Amino acid sequence: MDVRKEIIDFFQKNGMLIQPDAVELIIERGGVRECYGILERMEEKPLIVSADIIRRYLTEDFAEKTTAASRKEVFVVQEEKVRRGDFKILRDVTGNSTCEGKIEDFVQLFRNRFEKLSAFLRKRQEMRNAVPIKKALRSSEEIATIGIVREVVSSSNGVVVEIEDEEESMKVFVPKNVDSMIVQDEVIGVVGKKKGDLFIVKSVVRPEIPVERRKNVSDIEEYVLFLSDLHVGSKSFLDKEWERFIEWINGRKGNERQREVSKKVKYVVVCGDDVEGVGIYPGQEEDLIIEDLYEQYEELAKKLEGIPPEIKILLQPGNHDAVRPALPQPAFEKEIRDLFSHLNITFVGNPCYFKIGETVVLAYHGQSIQDFATYIPNMNQNQPTKIMREMLKRRHMAPIYGSISSLAPEKEDFMVIDVVPDIFVTGHVHVTAVEQYRDVILLNASAWQSQTEYQRMMNFMPDPAKAIVVNLRTLMPSIISFT
Repeated sequence: MDVRKEIIDFFQKNGMLIQPDAVELIIERGGVRECYGILERMEEKPLIVSADIIRRYLTEDFAEKTTAASRKEVFVVQEEKVRRGDFKILRDVTGNSTCEGKIEDFVQLFRNRFEKLSAFLRKRQEMRNAVPIKKALRSSEEIATIGIVREVVSSSNGVVVEIEDEEESMKVFVPKNVDSMIVQDEVIGVVGKKKGDLFIVKSVVRPEIPVERRKNVSDIEEYVLFLSDLHVGSKSFLDKEWERFIEWINGRKGNERQREVSKKVKYVVVCGDDVEGVGIYPGQEEDLIIEDLYEQYEELAKKLEGIPPEIKILLQPGNHDAVRPALPQPAFEKEIRDLFSHLNITFVGNPCYFKIGETVVLAYHGQSIQDFATYIPNMNQNQPTKIMREMLKRRHMAPIYGSISSLAPEKEDFMVIDVVPDIFVTGHVHVTAVEQYRDVILLNASAWQSQTEYQRMMNFMPDPAKAIVVNLRTLMPSIISFT
């Protein structure tokens, strides 16, 4: 067994979580056998074992040899290892925005979407011989073509869909028994035959994700925890439930297994709507306990102070936060970030791809869940993982332009699901949900706000005050309730 893993396991079995720089000190001193002496000399067992604690219980001769300079060197080297190996942002609009709001920017956005998604489609068996729409219009044989959906008109026995590519457009008829879930601006492949003025569709093909894929897991048992929709500043914020969560994540509450899990949480991901915001919906001022936006973020910082400092927090914006409303949303500006400078926080955009170890996570607040619920039959925003399946099938998180979710005209479409994640997490609809689709873990993270009048009017059915933890060694999610 690897000596580092033996040391980590030793302290975990004794109810403690040891930091990487402390592990290196023990290896330098003599390895696993030194752990027993350290444990015997401890007056009490700390939850987190740091390098400073280890130095305190090492034998005097070794402690004297470990100078301040060498201690600093060990710490810096370990921090670099953590940054390189444990966490990495893969894709985020933050610092990469090219949006100027020009008409040509919108043209480039949809061209980029079409190029990316048609490339995925051409990998599908049915689309390998796909031809441009111009050629499909001239053919009398069964043929395959690819287009972006320009318009969808329902009829009693199906839908008439206009699709277009870079050169041409055509109307296709999709019978109800073939597909009734086509939405505007998605990219699809169709197989069929021209008959009169219409192209009659035999099958609709979507970019989809693979049926099976290799799961990227950690070598050790460690956890990432997902929260969303804190809505700090709202009268409906669940203070008591939040305090129970803070007690648990510090190892002071819960059953034995839950306390063990809390010791192994390495990251907390907050998927947007971190504060209640100001002027988001009509009559919101009646729901605010903190009316100033910056004071809401100051209060959020105080709430997050309760999370142990060795746990990294990833803070993502949502539609209630102080960033542009259009997707994709960049991370918070410096003026907001400075309010959290004393905390272990990484600010990310919405959506954001990142890696924890080898595990790929796609975090997205989820504004377009309502768009899908509006335009696809039998879809409900209170069943978000069902809608997330549809996003994966289309390889796109927000295809519908001009609906509830506004889109910024970036030259690259950051809402395309380029890489298939191991974990796909959303929030927004205040529901706690866990599902699996083709080896991808789908999560909708819980809210920390009780139902408001506006949410009742919008038919939001909250399932609040829960945390979802995922074991990165097994990719098994669990829900812990704090109600």
